[in-house]
Amino acid sequence: MEDKERKARDTQKKTDLRVKKTKRAIYNALVELLKKKNLENITVLELTEAAEINKSTFYLHYSDIFDLYQEALASHIKDVLVKADILQYLFTDPGKFSTWLVLDFWNPDNMRNDPFFHDSNLVYNRTLSYHICNAFTEQIIAEGLIEPSRENVLKLEFFFTGIAFIRHAHPEEDNSAMIEIIAESLQFLFKDEMGD
Repeated sequence: MEDKERKARDTQKKTDLRVKKTKRAIYNALVELLKKKNLENITVLELTEAAEINKSTFYLHYSDIFDLYQEALASHIKDVLVKADILQYLFTDPGKFSTWLVLDFWNPDNMRNDPFFHDSNLVYNRTLSYHICNAFTEQIIAEGLIEPSRENVLKLEFFFTGIAFIRHAHPEEDNSAMIEIIAESLQFLFKDEMGD
C-alpha cells in the first residue's frame, strides 16, 4: 500500500511540474505577444505556437485568451510587487511606501509602458483594482508583515481599493496630497503595526 501511495505522489508531482511549465510557457508567450499587439488581436493559435504547445493543451487550462489574461494579470501584479521589494516599508516608513505607490507603481507613464497596463488593453483591465488589492494583501500576509486576521484583511482591502480609486480619479497635480493622505491613512488604519 505504501508503495502505491508513493508512486501516486510521484506521479502527481510530475503532473504538477508539467502544468507549471506549461502555464509558464503560456504566460511568457502572452507577455511577448502583448509587447507587440493588443490583447484582442492575439489568437489562441498564435499564442500556442509561441508557447510551443497544442491548442488542446491551452484549452485544458483556459477557456479563451481573456481567461488567460485575467490569470496572467494577477500573476504579473504579484511579480511587479515582489521585484519592487517595497513592502518592507509598509509599516516602518509609510511616507516612502506611499511615495512609491503614487510615483512608481501607479505612475501613468510606467503603466503605459507595461504591456498588461497599456491603454490598448484597458478595456480588459476592469478587474485591475481587484487584482492589485489581492496581490498586495496576499503578499503582505505571506511576508508575515501583519497577522492574517479577518479584520486585517478587510483593512488592507479597504486601503488598497481606496488608493486605486483616488489614483485613477485624480491628476498628477494631486500627487503630493495623495502621498500624504495615503501615508496618514496607513498610519491610522495600522497604528498597532507601526509601533511607537
